[in-house]
Amino acid sequence: MVTLAPRRMRIPGRKRFGGIFSGDTASFVFLFGFGFLFTAFFHVDGWRPALYGSSHVDFPAVLGLLTLCCAVGWRGLLRRGFAWVEPAELTWLDFAPVDRGRVVTLRLLGAWTGVLVVTGYLAALLLAVGGAGLDQWRAAVAMVVATAVAAVAAARRTALRLDALGPLALAVAGLLIASLHLGPVVVQFVAAGVLVAALPLAFGGEPVHRAGRAALLAGWDGRVLRSVAVTFLDPMMLLPPSAPVGRFPLRRPTALRLAFAGTLGRSRYAGAAALVGFAVVVAHIALPTVPGAVLVGIGAYVALTPFAGGLGELWRNPGRRRWLGTGNRELVLTHGLALAGAGIGWAALLAVVTLAGGTSFGPGAWLAVPLSVLSILRTVTRTAVDYGNPAFVDTPMGPMPANLVRQLFRGLDLQLIGIVLLSAAV
Repeated sequence: MVTLAPRRMRIPGRKRFGGIFSGDTASFVFLFGFGFLFTAFFHVDGWRPALYGSSHVDFPAVLGLLTLCCAVGWRGLLRRGFAWVEPAELTWLDFAPVDRGRVVTLRLLGAWTGVLVVTGYLAALLLAVGGAGLDQWRAAVAMVVATAVAAVAAARRTALRLDALGPLALAVAGLLIASLHLGPVVVQFVAAGVLVAALPLAFGGEPVHRAGRAALLAGWDGRVLRSVAVTFLDPMMLLPPSAPVGRFPLRRPTALRLAFAGTLGRSRYAGAAALVGFAVVVAHIALPTVPGAVLVGIGAYVALTPFAGGLGELWRNPGRRRWLGTGNRELVLTHGLALAGAGIGWAALLAVVTLAGGTSFGPGAWLAVPLSVLSILRTVTRTAVDYGNPAFVDTPMGPMPANLVRQLFRGLDLQLIGIVLLSAAV
């Protein structure tokens, strides 16, 4: 008698739905987070002066900001962090009648649902706080649904070089909606255009689960790295590695040459940095009560941090520093010069987008860019996490490991203090 393997195998011990229905810590975090986010809709009167002030709500700018949020969610899904398979499954289940494509597709749908929920929540909160009418709600729903369809159609297939153009085009559309004060009808036409552009993506390309064993195992390695970084409170493990640089010679490696090679090797994050610049400008138009130094400071820190990954790798690896034969001060200065060049480029892009949006930032906001460069250098040059002396102290939220928190927020402390001073100086 031959026993056939089931069509769908489940690895023993793995929790369903991320463990949110297990009654454990995941369930508590889910219920607490859901309750905290949901109660915001019962305090819209308190949120309104904090977001929009006492002035009239600029709903075209709010719809433009929502379009930028959708573009960021689309760009995040294109990272394809769901495209992974455990090595054990590849080894033992490869010859069983288990559909690998179904497993990866379900994981894609889970990530897509998360992006849809986050963008939908932001849209509902912004419109509810502003007291939007039915036309604005229709336009927001159309934009969220259209970009969700386009994102899942693009992420379901293997990566192309032109993948980043879709979110960038949507970001430009969001800027035009906010700066030209276009109405909800135009936003619905833009959503219809996004749906039309998604048609070629829906019927073309190779499914991502057919990318090959090497690509699926690389995705698994990235997932393990993210899990370890979160577990051990070490976000520096998430700094992206450099891609090969074509014609950049390193026969005689120097600190300056290595710094610029590492920056060029991470140029794949330029599109994401541009999206952040668009989001900063549109948020400045839509949310007049938020200081410009806060928006620019947060945006510059998020956009420029990946380009400092080279210094982070050298700082955490004494063997590579000995091979390079360069002192710590020279390493920081050379990589700081390369990061300052990336910061100047991002600031130039921000200036162009600001002029196109018909708005302006104060001097304190522009000073947040060099502040972010210094904060990033301080962040990536932190020492390895020391777990020997966590130094627990009592706080209103319970015991907190003060020493670990100090190490975790190195760099962010300078950024926070600088943003507060720049905002107060306006």
